[in-house]
Amino acid sequence: MAGKPIYRVAQARLRDYIREHGLVPGDRLPSEAELAAELGVSRLSLREATRSLQTLGVIEAQPGNGLFVAAFSFRPIIEQLPYGLADSTRAIDEILTAREAMEVGLMPAVARAEDDEALERCAQLAREMIATEERGEDFLDLDAEFHRTLYRGLRNPLVENLIELFWHLFGELFHRAGTAMPGGPSQDRGLAHLRVVEALQARDAELAIRRMREHFEDLRRRADLIAREQRAADG
Repeated sequence: MAGKPIYRVAQARLRDYIREHGLVPGDRLPSEAELAAELGVSRLSLREATRSLQTLGVIEAQPGNGLFVAAFSFRPIIEQLPYGLADSTRAIDEILTAREAMEVGLMPAVARAEDDEALERCAQLAREMIATEERGEDFLDLDAEFHRTLYRGLRNPLVENLIELFWHLFGELFHRAGTAMPGGPSQDRGLAHLRVVEALQARDAELAIRRMREHFEDLRRRADLIAREQRAADG
């Protein structure tokens, strides 16, 4: 720990304390005085450490009740990532690559989960997308809900957080680019989503993988349109 600021030492010791005592989200931490004595740091250093750990989402303060171990969330990462993504079009491509790897890879697990209620909701959302698309309107909110709902049956908080992370970043990057996702060469984006669901409802994981890959191929074509438009505007 030599050379580290005292509050960083306190931060590391507090993380160790949480791990060594087997504390889980929702567990209350000791009072500031008790915790400072336990960790061998000053109350001022502990206060700085707890503030930084709150920012990182490790602990949370409940006014009048004290400090608690926080549930895992990508929210702190979500809030910081856009500042490190200077090139919007390149970042969109990188996020698409990560999303495709995850979502295509999850198709067998979703098929095995057999969450008929979630799949029926996804089918309904896909049909709403088709109708919205026919009216020439955007359906970004429906699209986001579709992808969140699709993996609900996995009951995997990490997957849910990653999906939320991807969608937040997409929204941030398109806002920064000053554009909306174009329709692209085809106007069957809603139908592409419905085909994914139909494959999953048939418990055909291989077909679902192909359908999801087709969906991402279309996303890439549309992302390429954005990149060309930005280059033309910058040129």
